[in-house]
Amino acid sequence: MRTTRPPRLRIALRLLFALVPIVALLALGGTAFAQASSKQARKGKAAAAPAEAAPAPEAPAVAETAPAPEAPAPTATPPAAPPPPAAPPAAAEPLPAPAPAPAAPAAAPEATGTEAGQAAAPGAAKRKRGGAAAQVGMNPQDTLISGVAGPPAAVEAAPSEDWGFKFHGFFRGPMRLSFDKEKGDLQAHAPPVTPDLNFTTWQYTNNNPGPWAELMFQYGNNRAVMTAAIASYNITSGGWRELQDQLGIDRAFLTLNFPDALGDLGKFTLNVGVFSNRYGAMGKYDAGAYETYLIGRTRIAGATPTFELDVADDIKVVAEGGFGAKMDQQQWTFPPYTSWQPYPGKVQMGTTLLAHGHLGVVWQNMLTLTGHLMYTWTADNMRTDMNSAAAVAANPVPDYYAPSGNRTNPDCAGTGGLCQYGDSTLSATAKNGSMRIIGVDLRLDGGWLGDGYLGFSSIKARNALVLSDAIEVLHSQGGWQFTNNFLGDKGNGTVNSFGFQYTFSLAAFLLRPQAWWGQGADLTLQLFGIYTWITGIGDVPATTWFAGITNADGLGTKKLKVGGTLLYTPLPFMSVGLRVDSVQPNMDNSTHTFTVFSPRLIFRTEFVTHEMVMLQYQYYSYGSWYSEANNGIPGGQTPALPGMAWPGLPYPYGQAGNLWNPAQVDKHTFTIAASMWW
Repeated sequence: MRTTRPPRLRIALRLLFALVPIVALLALGGTAFAQASSKQARKGKAAAAPAEAAPAPEAPAVAETAPAPEAPAPTATPPAAPPPPAAPPAAAEPLPAPAPAPAAPAAAPEATGTEAGQAAAPGAAKRKRGGAAAQVGMNPQDTLISGVAGPPAAVEAAPSEDWGFKFHGFFRGPMRLSFDKEKGDLQAHAPPVTPDLNFTTWQYTNNNPGPWAELMFQYGNNRAVMTAAIASYNITSGGWRELQDQLGIDRAFLTLNFPDALGDLGKFTLNVGVFSNRYGAMGKYDAGAYETYLIGRTRIAGATPTFELDVADDIKVVAEGGFGAKMDQQQWTFPPYTSWQPYPGKVQMGTTLLAHGHLGVVWQNMLTLTGHLMYTWTADNMRTDMNSAAAVAANPVPDYYAPSGNRTNPDCAGTGGLCQYGDSTLSATAKNGSMRIIGVDLRLDGGWLGDGYLGFSSIKARNALVLSDAIEVLHSQGGWQFTNNFLGDKGNGTVNSFGFQYTFSLAAFLLRPQAWWGQGADLTLQLFGIYTWITGIGDVPATTWFAGITNADGLGTKKLKVGGTLLYTPLPFMSVGLRVDSVQPNMDNSTHTFTVFSPRLIFRTEFVTHEMVMLQYQYYSYGSWYSEANNGIPGGQTPALPGMAWPGLPYPYGQAGNLWNPAQVDKHTFTIAASMWW
């Protein structure tokens, strides 16, 4: 019986064709309409100039990460508190708030999200536009880690159109050590050998993150901005020169802003180039306590148009969609791999395309409800057919070794066949694959009510091993990592997840309705968690090398990790806090559970600042599975190796997440880390 499944190309083309008429209509008629609207707006401003308060200071030419203050109503009163500062990073280790922005003359403070955008000039006939920009995902112009969220058109109201240069970024430099006894002797490991240290496994907690440096360079004005980002997740002088860590020019793209494209209805923004859209980030300003995306982060070259519509005084609608593809594919080669060679996956991956659409509704700049649809797929028989053992004989590529073949690496001569590689079952991957993501999330920007996130995603994968990393979701970059984390086979199944995060400030609550910008003592509580359940994976293999599974229930079809952070700031230069994490990789097997207790001290120069130094101790409590012999190594290996529960080195340390095999996991770790955003 033939199954009825919509063609992958048809689904993607429908999304693409739905955007073409809108963009074409905008290109043909939007410019003339924008010019007319702009002239009328300038006339209106000139007529109303005597009744307005003093003008706001001129904003920089390049799009800022924080929204420019709105022009106040004629009856506005002087501010009772400093104006909203640039948004502070909300990393897993709580960062201090940034310095406040210069005050706009006679601008009224914004106490809560419910009050934003409600004041209007007396007798105004048109609905007031502006206020905080509405978003369905994170701004591509922000840094990937601990970035400060802000609209691409933040200086929309600025009179200056001069071209200029802007530089911002983020860095984190940690020293991470573990101290434990092995065979009676005190040993030290750097980095620590713990099951939550690998960024590309579901167990990752972001509780003891590694080094990161990201420099973002921008040139443009308030209508067109070029952004180029340089990034690395290792700092060479303190480690070793692992070339894969140096990401080089990681992103480069152009942002075009059309604030009057839709007249009084709203504005239009277009991003084109190589960049990342990020959806399902649980934090207010970053990816949240676990530093992952419940919906997905794109990693492609392409375009993303965004329409922001003011449909009512208190309601905005944001429509965003995009299309793109990976620019090239790595050829699969025979293991082992050198330190400079990226892991090519378990099989030959094909050209991977991605289409996505998002629709969000924003109420009073406080609640944002968004629906998401993302679809990534391969359409490259030339490459995916290479995974068939039968196709290797006719393959024109010299010395090609198929993943499903049964060949011996010639570099391993004299080893008795230990380097022989080939899994005949992988021949079934000689076809195209796909991954469909459907999600919905609700975001709260509640001022003294707190900041919160609640989201759900359903990810259906089919032959995911052939998908390259066009998308990153739930700690998985591409199809082979997603398969290792959840499916344990060739990439078939459905992964469903709920995620939440909530942050509450006692000082903001006690001072309500007065605005609170962090300039004083405070006690904050943050709660977070992700629950994941998996269906349709069929038979789980008895052993999976990369995921460290030794039996059929090792992968687990139900996963839960929850945690909380309590941070007390009594002095301008110091905070004291405690974070607790409980991680259950397999809820059907309690021996896989581990818990982490992390007391910490945070030092800085002021209550409101950019920098932070953190001292942290961690104690790990493990289930019995982590002390079992060969718990991470498939049986029958020669020579016998000690076990490691999960890959302990961040990808691609240890190459493709291959197991680093210490005698036991570490229980005690110590970290001193400096970080700063600018």
